[in-house]
Amino acid sequence: MYELRRTYVTLPGKERLVASLLQKAGTMLVEAGLREPFHVSFNGGTCPGEKHQVHMTWTAEKIESPMRAGNQNPPGYGDYIKQRDQFTTDTWLEINELMNDDKLVDG
Repeated sequence: MYELRRTYVTLPGKERLVASLLQKAGTMLVEAGLREPFHVSFNGGTCPGEKHQVHMTWTAEKIESPMRAGNQNPPGYGDYIKQRDQFTTDTWLEINELMNDDKLVDG
């Protein structure tokens, strides 16, 4: 099982808007059965840490390319992505393996 975290850098003052767009787009993916439940977080400068960032985090059994054969996004999904792209300047994906009891080792 993996934890995936996509970070978006936004234009100043657009963090909440981008978070809203991602929340709506992510909900579409979950309802279509294409993604596990997720959460979106943002920092517009009112919290400590890096501002102008929005994070979308979810888990997946395996890592799959969004360009894989047969993958189709729900109708209207692309509209949210086009809007999001207007207000973001950079993005990256972090992938981490989740720990569980089967992976325990003795020190």
